[in-house]
Amino acid sequence: MLTVTNYTIYHSPNSYLGVVLADRELVSLPVRIERRPIFIPHDRGVRVADLIGSQEPPRKSAYHREDCARWAKRYGIKLHFLAPGVFEERAAQWRQSPLGREELPARAYYAAVGTGREENFDHALFRAAWIQGQDVNGERVIRHAARSVGLDADYLLQRALDEETKRTAREALNTFDRDQVPGVPTWVVNEKRFWGKDRVEWMVQEVKHLLGKHC
Repeated sequence: MLTVTNYTIYHSPNSYLGVVLADRELVSLPVRIERRPIFIPHDRGVRVADLIGSQEPPRKSAYHREDCARWAKRYGIKLHFLAPGVFEERAAQWRQSPLGREELPARAYYAAVGTGREENFDHALFRAAWIQGQDVNGERVIRHAARSVGLDADYLLQRALDEETKRTAREALNTFDRDQVPGVPTWVVNEKRFWGKDRVEWMVQEVKHLLGKHC
């Protein structure tokens, strides 16, 4: 079965929109989506731009917000932005946390792999961030998302904090770097990278082309 690798981060509206759009298009195709939510270690900042050694000036951030709102409206996807200043408040808290930004939700996702509910859990974390306005770096939010899809929240968080799951989350970040991923969301199909919610269509075309070659 063809594997589609998908790199995301939960506090990225582009990731949220891209995941919804890609899942809609891939649901009827014989592919396996390998979800790789990543985190940002303390020594690499708190923004995705920091993670990849880039910058995002205020006018670019404002445009991304405007663009995401258009995409959400066009494709009928629920999306609620944070009030001004909330992200900055959370970023200050993330800098003080012993874990990097998105590390706890990413580790919780990898702890859920194998339960058969990991895809639903992934969606629940995105809903918490972009429909409910929650900070998915928080244990309480992760517990609620886990319970909403039928997972044992206590056991999940226990597994999320063990060394094996920590290594899995770190390896996802390592493959993000090895694959030279330019940002999130990015899909990797047969070593080809498709970056951004506006490349979902191209990614799906590549998937269909590869499936056709092997039929």
